[in-house]
Amino acid sequence: MTALLIGDNRAAEMAGGPDGTPDGRRRAARGAQRLLWWARDGDVLLLPEAPDDAYADHVTGLTGTRRATLTVVTADLPPTGTLPDATVAAVRTALAGRTVDRVLPVYADAGVADLARRLGAERALPGWAFHAQGGSALVNGKAAFRAVAAGTGTPVAAGTVAGTADAAGDYAAGLLAAGHCAVLKQAFHSGGLGNEILTADPAVRPLGAPRAVVLPGPEAARKHVAGHWDRLSSGGRHPLVVERYHPESTPVYAEFEVGDDAIVLSGHGEMLMDPVVVGETVPAALPRAVLDRLLAGGRRLCAAYRALGYRGTLSADAILTPAGELLFTEANGRLTGSSHLHTALGRRLVGERPGSRRVFLETGTWPVPSFGAALDALERSGLAFDPATRTGVVLVGDLVPVDGTVIPCVIARDRDAAHAVRRSLPAFAAARA
Repeated sequence: MTALLIGDNRAAEMAGGPDGTPDGRRRAARGAQRLLWWARDGDVLLLPEAPDDAYADHVTGLTGTRRATLTVVTADLPPTGTLPDATVAAVRTALAGRTVDRVLPVYADAGVADLARRLGAERALPGWAFHAQGGSALVNGKAAFRAVAAGTGTPVAAGTVAGTADAAGDYAAGLLAAGHCAVLKQAFHSGGLGNEILTADPAVRPLGAPRAVVLPGPEAARKHVAGHWDRLSSGGRHPLVVERYHPESTPVYAEFEVGDDAIVLSGHGEMLMDPVVVGETVPAALPRAVLDRLLAGGRRLCAAYRALGYRGTLSADAILTPAGELLFTEANGRLTGSSHLHTALGRRLVGERPGSRRVFLETGTWPVPSFGAALDALERSGLAFDPATRTGVVLVGDLVPVDGTVIPCVIARDRDAAHAVRRSLPAFAAARA
């Protein structure tokens, strides 16, 4: 059994467009290395940048994968379009004649589907026909989401999908006139980075958006939308979603695996915002009745996308408002910032044995001199992950070459213990020389 894991987390529908800063591209390249958590003996990984030895050894040491059996192919993975012939040839060489039994990308766009076709591995990519026609954009687009949610009776915030600046501005102005806030959502982006809040109240915190724009009234909302329409609509290529923004809501999600025969829950959690996503805690601490609504609504969305032909991971995101409403906000048909917690760490490190329930807390980064120094500090302080107790700190990401940090995930028996461990991570006098 050989899997091809593809770290294409710069796909245009994820990043909001084909461009990006060099620093952002480097961060994305390091983030793609999380695919190591899914790797098993004999797999091939196609990544923008090869992982450093210390990180690769840390991951495979915990998962039990024999690192020497893995092959890493490095190549620039363009945000859109087909992969260069040289990259395809390098993957073929790495496979050495073996059959690809599974293709697991971060994002199954048409370029990934084309690679599967060129390798003769269409059957190894679930939903290949759907993805080959650009179907993933339907599952990840916020405008399409509102249509699917409305058609399936899934509750969403009051809002509209606007194709013009006038329509978007009028709706936003109406929300402010009624004493509400508005959130503007670019059709394609991730982590809340494509969102913007319009409000007349300077005390409103922007949770789930990089900023809140304080405006004097409805007419100012119209002018703001008109003045920023090119950016908000990605140069006029996509419509804009305008919704009522509910301040101080709790963002939650339920993630599923959508297959040919079943829709299987992977897990659920709470997203941590400051002001956009900085981490999550798993599982979500919700009243049973609210959790039931989250899971039921998520399954309803999965069923709709499954009927269209989508196969793969799907996260149904929602907010729990201070008034107790559960409103769905978007769907993400890809590996998300939570997927590794459920399908990799949860199953491979913690397992599903009796008494195995654990809380996962991944939030923020930890400044360190080097990845090795971070591991040593965890061992000395007794915080390193212990397979016997299935608790401790795992370093899920390595950003040391980018900004001198690692991404810790605390696995504990309850939330209080997880936060206590996170606060106790050792501080280094100088994280970087």
